[in-house]
Amino acid sequence: MLKFMTIFSIFVLLVAGVIYFVFYSHFFLVAAVEVSGSVRAEEIKDALSNNLAETSKIRYLLGSDNLLFWPPKAMGQIPSSLYWLEDIKIKKDWQQKKIIIEAKERRPWLLWCLQTRTNADNVPRQSAIKKCYWVDEQGVVFSPASEAEGFIVPKVFEEDGRQQLILSQSFYDNPQLVKNTLEIIKQIKKSSLAVNRFLVSNADLQEMETETGKLKLYFSLRFLPQNLNKILIDLAGRLDFPKLEYVDFRVENRIYYK
Repeated sequence: MLKFMTIFSIFVLLVAGVIYFVFYSHFFLVAAVEVSGSVRAEEIKDALSNNLAETSKIRYLLGSDNLLFWPPKAMGQIPSSLYWLEDIKIKKDWQQKKIIIEAKERRPWLLWCLQTRTNADNVPRQSAIKKCYWVDEQGVVFSPASEAEGFIVPKVFEEDGRQQLILSQSFYDNPQLVKNTLEIIKQIKKSSLAVNRFLVSNADLQEMETETGKLKLYFSLRFLPQNLNKILIDLAGRLDFPKLEYVDFRVENRIYYK
């Protein structure tokens, strides 16, 4: 019995020692948390620590000041409150006891503007109320924006439809519509056509139009025209290009022009 009590006491002391070493000693104490790739460092640190604490009881007990609190590999999923980030990685510097967070913010690729006409029939289109959002290359809406000018960033104007877009989500619920819309815009950007404004006059029709000079281009967002980039390049090289009124891609496997 005495031998058992001795072994049990040693075991309890070892467990207590391990607990003290892990939870209370300075060996695992974080000296600094550094964030690169974003000026919103405190927001990122707070969101990550709260998210990690909620996903593990052990981490909750350890606290963010403990090196063991932080995962050894990159985050599997970015916290929903950090939707404006495209990627995030967490690294540990055991020698200097630092946590290094590498953040990559979403970059503006497309400007999506919602336009609402006023009730007065005699109000011109230019006076329509506009609410614009930045969209990244994957189609994720991540920030409100002001309407930009120029040809660098393509712009989509959606008329008389939705009142707002939801941050952290795509501009359409249907992934195929998002993919087709982005690809059409990308292909036009690759061509020599001077286009940077696109119009969705009725979102329910799932159609989009744009113009270059006096020529209008019509697209269905339900499918992507085959060899679109080649068609656009050939179109720009046609001798009668300035005389064309429109090119219509809204029927699958068919092209209509006038």
